[in-house]
Amino acid sequence: MTPGTAQTGRFQFSTATLCLAPMAQQKAIHPQLHSVGLIKNVKVDATPSKVDLTQGPMNDVVSTVVNGMPITVSGEVYEFTAKNLAYGLSLDPAAIVDMAAPVGITGAVAANATTATAAVATGLAIGDWGYLQDGLDDQVHVFKVTGVTGNVITFTGHPVPTGLSFSASARIGEFNKIDADPSKANNNFAARIIGVSVDSNVPVVLHFPKVRIMRGFSMGFSADNFGNMPFELTPMVPLPTDPGYDGDFKTRMSAFSR
Repeated sequence: MTPGTAQTGRFQFSTATLCLAPMAQQKAIHPQLHSVGLIKNVKVDATPSKVDLTQGPMNDVVSTVVNGMPITVSGEVYEFTAKNLAYGLSLDPAAIVDMAAPVGITGAVAANATTATAAVATGLAIGDWGYLQDGLDDQVHVFKVTGVTGNVITFTGHPVPTGLSFSASARIGEFNKIDADPSKANNNFAARIIGVSVDSNVPVVLHFPKVRIMRGFSMGFSADNFGNMPFELTPMVPLPTDPGYDGDFKTRMSAFSR
């Protein structure tokens, strides 16, 4: 046999899906609900750490004991959804939803105005955050809704700034408001990476019952290339008191491979 010849066709050449979910849902993870979307350069590294016992003037190793196995998960997330932005800040995205597309307004909105009338129902409610946008450019006003009467949206306390106005062709929409609050960033999630090998398209699955998102939020504005968020996850050992704890997943990672 020629040295270094292949023994199987199980080569690693594929993209992968990263799914994030509440820990209580770890056994119900699936891409349609939990995928972060387009992601590149997904990588998982597990490197055992060890303690060596040496002897003699040459410090020859006579015994070694593995005393840990740090695992890191990383990937470049390209979809800047509100949910992914929250994940990037290690926040719980449970209350975040994808907002409806903006709708037109029925008339011009002048400077210092505190109301705008939508052409159709917007779904905005008191306490929600919304915006007015003229054209498709940066002429934008962000406001907090203080009243809704039919299609009339009131935003007392957030008037249109002096010098800014909106034409009758402007549009109104709803925002998610995501606060970068470190006191709310101590959240753990379950994660799963799903890849498909070139060998008969057999899946390869890495399951993590408990992870902390250590890095993720990065928003660059460039006309040279598409931006991405460099996610970094640290898997942890789940505790019996953790939500969704299951005896089949007691370690930081389980690899499923044919």
